[in-house]
Amino acid sequence: MITQKSQLRRQLRQIRAAISIADRQSAAWAVTHCPQILQKLRRGKKIALYVAVGSEFSAWPLIFLALRRGCLVYLPVVPAVGRKMSFVRLNQDSVWQIGAYNIPIPFHTEHCQARNLDVVFVPLLGFDQSLARLGQGGGFYDTTFTFRRNRQSWKKPCLIGLAFESQRVGALPSEPWDLRLDAIATELAYYRPV
Repeated sequence: MITQKSQLRRQLRQIRAAISIADRQSAAWAVTHCPQILQKLRRGKKIALYVAVGSEFSAWPLIFLALRRGCLVYLPVVPAVGRKMSFVRLNQDSVWQIGAYNIPIPFHTEHCQARNLDVVFVPLLGFDQSLARLGQGGGFYDTTFTFRRNRQSWKKPCLIGLAFESQRVGALPSEPWDLRLDAIATELAYYRPV
């Protein structure tokens, strides 16, 4: 299964990298008009987003929209050691710095535990109709949100993948620790579990 995932990651990275800049920008702005997403971005809600790296789906339009709508916006901080991320506040008081893997992160005194977030927008390499997610392979999101697997009914925070439609595949190989999403937003659709 590891070899299968590695090959799939390589293929999906190539597909994602081939998307034009214009199509990337268009897709990133398209999700800001999705009614299901707009419903989640309410004043005072704790919303986690991310700074896209490489060819990842850009979350910047959603970051700007969430801030404008009065949400409390947080960005993940990838640890130098281990896999459990923390989340740091992004607002006008934030000062940018470079974190692990050269990912820009805001420096702010306010942090939020993963359990206390309301909605988390998640990057991904691939997804399927069951909302299985194929990530970069580091296991950071899987580890950070492992507590959600133990819950039977209450699934906070809501986990929404951001992806290009071309990242959708027939079926992904899945292991017990792989993160399942509550929804996935692309430039064309908003997917929920079937």
